[in-house]
Parts: sequence; C-alpha cells; structure tokens
Amino acid sequence: MTSAPRSAAELPRRRRNTARRAAGLLSLVLTGALLAGCSSGESAGGGFSGGGGSALSCPTPVGPMAFAVSGRANSPEPGLPQAVQDATVSVLSRSVDEGYEPRITLINVDGRPTSAGNDTFRTDAGNALAAEDDRNAFLDGFGSAVTELRAQTPEVDVLSALDLAGRSAGGNRPGTVVLVDSGLSTVAPLDFRQPGLLEAPPEETVDALRSSNALPGLQGTTVVLAGLGDVAEPQPALSPAQRQSLVALWTAIATAGGASCVAVLPEPRGGDAPTDAPAVSVVDLPPPPAITPGRATALPDDNSVGFQPDTAEFRDRNAARGVLTPFAQFLTASPNRRIALTGTSARAGTPQGQVDLSTRRAEAVKALLVELGAPADRITTRGVGSQFPGYVNDVGPDGRQLPGPASSNRTVIVEPSE
Repeated sequence: MTSAPRSAAELPRRRRNTARRAAGLLSLVLTGALLAGCSSGESAGGGFSGGGGSALSCPTPVGPMAFAVSGRANSPEPGLPQAVQDATVSVLSRSVDEGYEPRITLINVDGRPTSAGNDTFRTDAGNALAAEDDRNAFLDGFGSAVTELRAQTPEVDVLSALDLAGRSAGGNRPGTVVLVDSGLSTVAPLDFRQPGLLEAPPEETVDALRSSNALPGLQGTTVVLAGLGDVAEPQPALSPAQRQSLVALWTAIATAGGASCVAVLPEPRGGDAPTDAPAVSVVDLPPPPAITPGRATALPDDNSVGFQPDTAEFRDRNAARGVLTPFAQFLTASPNRRIALTGTSARAGTPQGQVDLSTRRAEAVKALLVELGAPADRITTRGVGSQFPGYVNDVGPDGRQLPGPASSNRTVIVEPSE
C-alpha cells in the first residue's frame, strides 16, 4: 500500500531507511563482508548506471528476478551488463505502478551453486520521486552484492546454477532469469573438458540432458544469457566458431528447459578474473586445423568446418571456405603434392550407413577444395564410418549416444603429402 505523500525534508531519512533495507540483501550474500552500496550514478562499481545499453530481444515481465552470476576463476570479475541493468530498473519501476513487490535472488555460480541471498523490493513512497529514490537505494545495495560475489567451491556448474535461478524466479507471475558467465561448465553432466562436447550439435546434447532428467527448470521465464564465451586467463580465448557453438548450446538448453523467450547479449565482458576465488580447471580448446606435409589433420565437426547433423551439408559454408583455403593453396603450390581425405563417423545407425555418410562428407570437402582452385585429380576420398584407429567409444551403458565422444568421431582426416 502507498502512504500519503511525504515532504521533501523527509526524503533523506526515508532514503537511509531504504538503504538499510537494501543492505539486508548484502548481509545475506557473503555473511556481512561486503561494502556499502555505491551511488546510483556510478557505472564501474556496484551502482546501476542509467541507460545506454542495447535493448533486450525479450520482454522482461514484472515478476521475480533471479541473477546467476559468477565471481570465479577463469571468468571476468562479476558485474551486470548495461542492458541487464536497464531491464532491472524497468521491472522495479513498473512494479511500483502495478503494486507488486518483486523478489530478487542472487545465485553464486561455482562448483556447487547456491542462493547467495534474496530480498524483496518494497516502497511506501507516496510520489514518483520518492519511489525512484527507494528503487535506486535498493539497486545500489544489490549492485554491490553482485560485484563482491565470490565463488566458494572449486570448478563451475553452470547447469545447476541455471536450474536454481529458474526455481528462484518461479511463482504466480512469470519471472526473469539472468545468467552472467562464460558458460564453460566443468561439472558433469555438462563438462566441457570432455573432448568434442563444445563442437557437438546442440540438439544432441539437449537430448542427452533430457534423457538424464538434467535440463534446468525454466518454465515460463524470460532467460537472459550474458558473457557467454568471454573468459579470463588462464582460460584460453574461444574462437568465433567456438563461441557460436557455446551460445547455440545454452540457447537450446534454456529453450528446452521451458523458457518463454531467450535473449543473448552480444555485449562482451572483459577484465581479469577474481584473484580470491577457488580454482577452476582450464577447458582445453582444439587449435584450428592446419596443414602440414606428412602430418594428418582432423577437420573437426564444429561451426567452422563441420556438417549439419546426418548430412554432408556444411554448417557454415563460408566459414569452411576460410578453413580450407590454405589446404587448397598447399595443393596448387606444387604439382607433386597430394591430399587424401578420410571421412569418419560416430557409431550410430548401420555400419553401411556410417560409411556412406562419412564418404559423402569427404567428397564434400573435396568439392569445396576444388571450388577453391585445387586440382581434383590430386585429391582422393574414402569413408570408413566408425571403423578407424582413433575411434573413441561414443555409446553409453544404456545404449544412448554420448554427445562429446560422438562429435570427436565425426571428422574428415586430411593426409597431405609431397
């Protein structure tokens, strides 16, 4: 309920009271070890700055909000992108008009995600100026809680953090879930240290998570994904294709989890990782394919030179041209040079089907090399399906395919000679 309008002289006192209430959230976050809220005009610290961010591609309903934020190793210092700040300000402002008191929850993204604290935004303001004053004080406290957040447990389980945020944003009204992290989880069932998982088609990984009942519960929420693929040392930087794969996967996971709308922020996150956080394992990233005479190179099934599932169609033909151009140039530089292409596959379907698919993919690589100027008569192709020396078991005990190993087995091996 709103009270009668108060005089301007009473506003500073009420502002202090509201700031104390907002600081209640801080006391929950790290058991009282945080700084006081910054002024709302600051953009570099805990305070929320006004405007200037790109608009979200999804509506943010007036409802509960949950922020899963990482203050962990290998990921930039915690903070909220400007577009997220703007959306949060909008939700709290509109909640006053609707007489609704939104619950705000902060989730600590680490090896064992937990709720770092929550608070409910309330105001007894009798006019718009006083309500704005209350809102800014609340957001200053919340902003400081975000920037001071630190991981408590080694490694990082982004999937569980997203699920916890979804549960926290549930209720009688549609809510909003915000994930601010690089997305490079290191805890099963989504452990990107597993070779091939980053390159696996999103639908395969989603199916595997669904079969093990591991999808996050995001029913009816708006999900905002920020900072995906943005890392800090010692984690090596992702290539554009690897970041694209990561964004596609988390978007697919959120959608499969029941999100009503998923917004991905392109705004990059930068800076160093916190120095006072537990260790997180580095995710080894495969180097880009390179051609070396006498050395075999496997073209990965990724967004740079991989194929659409169960087809010989490149996922991104222009990206594949960029990867294969040096291979074509290798052949044209000398009439004595040769390339042998061997297609391999996961162990799915019949053995003959595996051979057929892997053969067609080797032929597709050859066709693109020829298109790039390579002489066709110096390129040989064959397909061997899943029968090759480097095959990694990609079938689990229950007979289901394992996305990471399966992706690792889908290659075209290039063997150059001269």
